[in-house]
Amino acid sequence: MSKACTLENGVLNLAVLREDSRRELFSILDSIGKDICFVLDPELNGPLNHVLVDGTAVLKDHGVKDFHAFGKTVKTSCEFVLFLVRPSVRAMRYVAKYIRDLGTDKSASSKKRFHLYFVSRRTLVCDEVLKKEGVFGSLSVGEYKMDLIPFDDDVLTLELDSCFKEFYVDGDKTNLHTVAASLIKLQTVFGMIPHVKYKGTMAKTIYQMMAHFQREQEVAGNPIGVLDPEIDTVVLIDRNVDLVTPMCTPLTYEGLLDEILGITHGFVTVDAELIADDDAPNSGNRPAQVSVPLNSNDKLYAEVRDYHVERLGMNLQQQAREIRERYDEFRKNRDASISEIREFVKRIPGLKQSYQSLQQHINLAELIKKTTDSK
Repeated sequence: MSKACTLENGVLNLAVLREDSRRELFSILDSIGKDICFVLDPELNGPLNHVLVDGTAVLKDHGVKDFHAFGKTVKTSCEFVLFLVRPSVRAMRYVAKYIRDLGTDKSASSKKRFHLYFVSRRTLVCDEVLKKEGVFGSLSVGEYKMDLIPFDDDVLTLELDSCFKEFYVDGDKTNLHTVAASLIKLQTVFGMIPHVKYKGTMAKTIYQMMAHFQREQEVAGNPIGVLDPEIDTVVLIDRNVDLVTPMCTPLTYEGLLDEILGITHGFVTVDAELIADDDAPNSGNRPAQVSVPLNSNDKLYAEVRDYHVERLGMNLQQQAREIRERYDEFRKNRDASISEIREFVKRIPGLKQSYQSLQQHINLAELIKKTTDSK
């Protein structure tokens, strides 16, 4: 079962964006062939897990026979090789190396055909690197618009971790186009946003790009805004408008989880013992660390994620009392009817899930408290 958010309780139907990304990826695979080796840039592994919520096994239905990540030797008998990458110099050098290695593989029964898809935009810099590496002519190149990725019922992300450095240190404003295009896509799905406010130079540039894209769409006969708007206002703010806040120590539960453990792509990685089920059999095959999803699928987490850390303990105690009272109430009712017993049995899976979630967050809260008390 997927650990990604189900997106069932949001104000907006963000599942539409997830499904759009799934459909586009499957369309790319179907257009290539039925014998594909899929080579993935590790930077896309986390975001792709929020698109392929059923796991990568579903790719087999669309011709993928082998699946590899950058950094490892790729050997395949597949006729087609698909590289899915971020537009970076590092990724281009990996692609060039793999093309040379696979192109000279004498054990291969047929000549390989290489396809390179950028997420979410192809750049001239990458083209130049491929030309210098001598492999540009060996590739079919395209773009995969996996831009806005739903992480939670109310969270969309582009997962452009290095864009601040690119903008303000490297002077590379390529990703401003990606941000503007993603907002146009948002309006295509949910209707024209009537109010756009911005603060900062980069935000102003994005606003101007959006206006340019909208005019292009109108000229092409595909105006945005056919649907009634579901979003009233978008606010664009440059990160450099406030550089102090990210340096402050957060005091909410979710903020401290990120500060101490680090939340990556909506998951936090912890020692397996920290969240082990006391009732589960002790297996020697248990992994040393596990990834814990942090999203609205977990009703308790959705409730307490924004709590001040001092308030968190009292709430978890209250939750524990309520679960205990439900069990005690049934045990004391020795004259329970068959229908009452049946109703309680139906509730057992939900109660067990609530107990496991509570136990998990109590353990995480204790870890946070130990860390904060020691500093």
